[in-house]
Amino acid sequence: METTATPKPTATPKPTDPYFRDLPQFTYIHDNIFKCRGAWFGLFVTGEGYGNETLELTSFHGSSLLARDKFKLIDIAPTYAGRKVPFAAASAPDELTLHTRHGCVRFTFASPTMMAAQGDPGMGLSFHKIMERHEIAKPRKDGAWEGMFRMNSSILFKGTGGSGFTFGRYWDWEKISSSEIHGTTTPAPDGTFTLIMEEFSHDAWVRDSYPTYEQAKADMLADWLSFDAAMPHFAAPFEEGRIKAQYTLWSHIMHPTGVVGHTLMLMIRNFISSQWQMCQNAVAMQEHLGLAMDLMLGPQERVNDVGQFADTYDDSIVITHFTKPPIHGWAIKQVMAHHDLAVEAPREQVEKLYEIVGGFGDWFMANRDEDGDGLPSLHHSDETGLDDCTIFKDHLVVSTPDIAAYLSLLFEAVGDLARILGKGQPVVDGWYAKSRSLLERLISVLWNGEMFAAYAPYAGEFITSGSLVHYIPVILGDRLPRHILDKLADDLSVEGDFLCPYGLATEKLHSDDFKLSEMAFGRGCILPPTMIYICAGLLGSARKETGKMIATRYLGALKDGDYPFLINPLTGEALLPGAGGSWPCCAYTIIARLLTEIG
Repeated sequence: METTATPKPTATPKPTDPYFRDLPQFTYIHDNIFKCRGAWFGLFVTGEGYGNETLELTSFHGSSLLARDKFKLIDIAPTYAGRKVPFAAASAPDELTLHTRHGCVRFTFASPTMMAAQGDPGMGLSFHKIMERHEIAKPRKDGAWEGMFRMNSSILFKGTGGSGFTFGRYWDWEKISSSEIHGTTTPAPDGTFTLIMEEFSHDAWVRDSYPTYEQAKADMLADWLSFDAAMPHFAAPFEEGRIKAQYTLWSHIMHPTGVVGHTLMLMIRNFISSQWQMCQNAVAMQEHLGLAMDLMLGPQERVNDVGQFADTYDDSIVITHFTKPPIHGWAIKQVMAHHDLAVEAPREQVEKLYEIVGGFGDWFMANRDEDGDGLPSLHHSDETGLDDCTIFKDHLVVSTPDIAAYLSLLFEAVGDLARILGKGQPVVDGWYAKSRSLLERLISVLWNGEMFAAYAPYAGEFITSGSLVHYIPVILGDRLPRHILDKLADDLSVEGDFLCPYGLATEKLHSDDFKLSEMAFGRGCILPPTMIYICAGLLGSARKETGKMIATRYLGALKDGDYPFLINPLTGEALLPGAGGSWPCCAYTIIARLLTEIG
């Protein structure tokens, strides 16, 4: 295996183009978030290219999905001599720099709740927001100002090192808000400025002292390097893309806060990851076992009395209208392949994982098998994780082959946990029996000799479509009879069917239901979770060579395309340009690790 050491950042080369078209980019920052590990707030750059970029201070606190401006708190612009000027943004592991024709403004993080900004002589920052009712900006001691946004997101602005900050007029009594606020930095005697922006969940407070910009930058870099030091290296050519993928995972971690007692992940732009994505991220970052366990344990915060997990949640809202695939058994098996949980994880965590994951599996069998045929159903196409999956074109309640495969793995993994916890052989065997029984039902009922069909219980109809979901049971690998595994792998190897130069489409390319758009997750795009599960199943089976071929294509498309979330299977281009987020980086890390391990 070839590996390379993590390069430490060096001074940003001076751009040679006066319009900054040659800026070096550590990560694709445009239409993406800049923040450090654990932070719930950060900076969002929209647009791309000098004069076409804007900057926002963002926060994911306080029902950001429901807010008028979504996750944006306030607009920011660089200034020179008090006037707004165009800029181009450049990213580094420890810094976001706004390049202008007059000088630079830089941002870094001192901690997950504290950001620092620094400007060259003559440079400054301008802030603007039309406030909602009850939102206010108010003066605090020692020249600080506090912006109170969304009723539970507070940012303290404090000039340091001789520089200052003000919001000016700050109260409109008749509107019960600060109405429209304009914030500006003021320079230190040498013409530079340093600004601290600190996030609080309640009223802010002004500290006696603050770190210098250089101290903050050093702390951000040190935290990234400590995270990266434990992450896996990959065989060529995929080591080349490792750092960018794993940096994105690091930066998208969100620490427990307030009513959120476990680690969350930011999925993409302003979306918190769903509970099934948390499990995928746990597998990607399993070298940090404490983090991985916390991600897998997160659903316990929003599980109901009978074991159902919520789809997703943040510090203000919970989505329970749907649930998402129970892939937790697969995740546990992946982690246990590298870690002895009996030794490396606290017993109480393993016990809780056993309880909630087993309960989730039992909930599916008790509440989603209303016809009693031994196969649970999904009640909405969203519950496949592919949203507009064509299996659900004519029916709402469907027993899909993927759900049975996921649950078979789940019961097997819970049996493994029972063994670790010393629950006794009858309990262990009981879980394994559930796993085998469900696998047998999957094959005896849904395997039609050519593929795994789906079944609509209320209509009494078997369903076949052009959806890749029919092939998700390959996640079971060698647990499937060899003739079934071979048929699935052979079908997935047919060029122009699902297979393309960039991976596997979620809908057959020649299907009449094939459709590509920013919101069509299951009708043709190449999607991270389907690639993770199919590649993992094949790479761990007798058909690993097929898995290598598919995985290599997909990893190349991710690496060469700056980790797009949705990939056009016809062109390899991103369907959501600039919007990668953690999910494709999670897929890259999981699949590249598996490829490296099998050689």
